[in-house]
Amino acid sequence: MTFAIDGFGYSATGSDPINGASKDFYRYDPTQDSWTTLPDFPGAARSFAIGYEYEGLGYLGFGMTNIGGFLKDIYTYNPSIEEWNLLTICPCIARRHPAFLIVNDKIFVGLGNDQFFNDLNDWWMYDMVADEWTQLPDLPALERHHPFHFVVGGELYTGLGHGGPIVYDDWYKFDQTTQDWVTLNDFPGEARVAGSQFNHGDYGYVLSGDGSNHSFMEEGEFWQYDPQVDDWTQMPSHPGISLWAPGSFVIDDTVYFFGGESRQSFEIQSDAYKFSFAEPTPPQGSASVHSTDVFLLWPNPTSNELNIKADFEISQVSILSLAGQLVYSEAFSNNSISVSQLSSGIYIMQLTSITGDTHSARWVKD
Repeated sequence: MTFAIDGFGYSATGSDPINGASKDFYRYDPTQDSWTTLPDFPGAARSFAIGYEYEGLGYLGFGMTNIGGFLKDIYTYNPSIEEWNLLTICPCIARRHPAFLIVNDKIFVGLGNDQFFNDLNDWWMYDMVADEWTQLPDLPALERHHPFHFVVGGELYTGLGHGGPIVYDDWYKFDQTTQDWVTLNDFPGEARVAGSQFNHGDYGYVLSGDGSNHSFMEEGEFWQYDPQVDDWTQMPSHPGISLWAPGSFVIDDTVYFFGGESRQSFEIQSDAYKFSFAEPTPPQGSASVHSTDVFLLWPNPTSNELNIKADFEISQVSILSLAGQLVYSEAFSNNSISVSQLSSGIYIMQLTSITGDTHSARWVKD
């Protein structure tokens, strides 16, 4: 369970390889690239919990205990006084890995699966001002657990996930005014379940997870959802294969991604990565060479060929727009690439080494 508040990231509960469900609680400082162990979460140890940040507070709820107990409590965390508080218990069925969203002083929760591992498609709202729970119309689709979900522009989105033998690719918006569901375009990539998700700016994002056969995908896929046009754009994958049930949080213009289980080795992972959304500063003038500490690009600007020389062995070359959208990607096999097919503008060159490290620089297409 993850959230970010006031420039720090937080991770609580979850499952470790030795003890299973935990009460562990950690804070991440991006300026020091360091983790601090905080006092344990005061509720029941749990895995498959869900969390969110809203108005400077962290929220954590639901999940499953080590002895198979399913939960339906929600706690708030106030980082300024380092204190947890229990909210009014949901009158719904206890569940693990549901959808969980907060907007306009209201918590929305639903889907997931119950103590008998039956999938659910119910939908509930908690009014934090009135301290009152209300059951809303069910998701108009098959029951599911471990869906993806986020809030963008004050609107609620959820879908995908897993039910029975099926991994879904359908996608929905819940209209808070009419209290009804809107069916959106299906997700265009491989159906998926149990990844990580977040919103940033005007977009929602889904990151990693299991694919259509509920096993790992060859790449840790990263997709951006634009609610204005109800469309998805693929972005650069995280290093390695996809991971099941990882965590993520966004601090400023950077997403931090960590944990999860490899469904290839069935080992819980400890690696952590970051990806920046920050818009790069346009290059000054039209210098013929762009230099970083580890690689060179020339000529810059260029209209046809772009030469690359690096201090490391390159495995993959990717080109992104300033908005972070992937426009070109291929295995690196030469010292230059053709960019004649791209429109004029400023781009980001991203090189991936054979060890999985990434390095980026800006360049201009004439």
